[in-house]
Amino acid sequence: MKITRIRTLCFGQPAVPIHAKWFSQEQEILLVTVEAEGGLQGYAMARAHGGQSGRGLAEAIVKSLAPRVVGQDARDREAIWQAMVSMEPAGYVPVFAVSAIDVALWDLLGKALGVPLYRMVGGRRNRILAYASSANMDSIDAYVTEARRCVARGYKAYKLHPFQVATKDIELCRAVRQAVGPDVALMLDVAKAYDRIDALKVGRAINELGFTWYEEPISHYDIEGHAQLSRALDIPVVGAETVAGHVFSVANYLRADALDMVLCDVYWKAGVTGMVKTAVLCEAFGVKVASHHGASPLMNFANLHVLCGATNADYIEILVPEEGYDYALKAYLAPDAQGFVRPSEAPGIGVEIDWDYVAANKKFELTT
Repeated sequence: MKITRIRTLCFGQPAVPIHAKWFSQEQEILLVTVEAEGGLQGYAMARAHGGQSGRGLAEAIVKSLAPRVVGQDARDREAIWQAMVSMEPAGYVPVFAVSAIDVALWDLLGKALGVPLYRMVGGRRNRILAYASSANMDSIDAYVTEARRCVARGYKAYKLHPFQVATKDIELCRAVRQAVGPDVALMLDVAKAYDRIDALKVGRAINELGFTWYEEPISHYDIEGHAQLSRALDIPVVGAETVAGHVFSVANYLRADALDMVLCDVYWKAGVTGMVKTAVLCEAFGVKVASHHGASPLMNFANLHVLCGATNADYIEILVPEEGYDYALKAYLAPDAQGFVRPSEAPGIGVEIDWDYVAANKKFELTT
């Protein structure tokens, strides 16, 4: 099954709420298509970061990676992934370019086999709990209101992206715990904002509040600091979300016993292939993976499939308010009354592209 073409179609999209305050009000998204003989197609998405144009990312896919992929047999997933990943450490391509082609390739193969992706990567289960993940908000009352809304909608877990000021964040965590009660799982994601002293202080406070995990409290460069924090706290310390080198860098954290859980998604961990490798590596160390959003609704569906195949994951992340993050598909992830989401039983990732939306917001197209 020879790969015949790779297409990148860039469209404009309002910036997601969690990025809008930092970057431009529009982001550029690439819809990436990998096509094989006979016209069968697999899809993925890639997001230009920091308010940048999608053209650089599109050129990395079409000009740098496609020559190593087009003409190959689509069934040779590992060989193709290794050929692409070899281009990343020297900076020839970003990990997002590798991720997009790899995810589209898995979607293509699932369609060729008539099998949903989650069965291709283990098929351990057909549902997983979702957790709602907040934006950065201006007041404690805003977080409390949103947390209650999410619980009312069926979510059994809620993650806070706080103010990033230790004393104020402790106050926020106490207020949200009081608002939702003891039975809702709560997580705190500090996005690397604390020093070691504040990280320990906040960690002890949220441990007393019964939080489920403590995410990225300090710089991801500080592996020894993570190890010290993990030893000092009972609450699981989670990290390695955006660390360069994906699965290979995660290995360094695990050898140092620096993390209790590892953040994992198809976008930052080099596709389905890289995410599966990361989850299996963590399993071998007795460490769970924590779901990180896939940076677009299509990629988060791919996350869902991989998490349902993994043995060491409990949740999938859904960013809220959902309408700010849902675009270019016909249907989106949403929890049922018990808080679960399910992957499609359709072949591959099982999403339907909203081609009218993509066409109406099109910026440019690059094709091999």
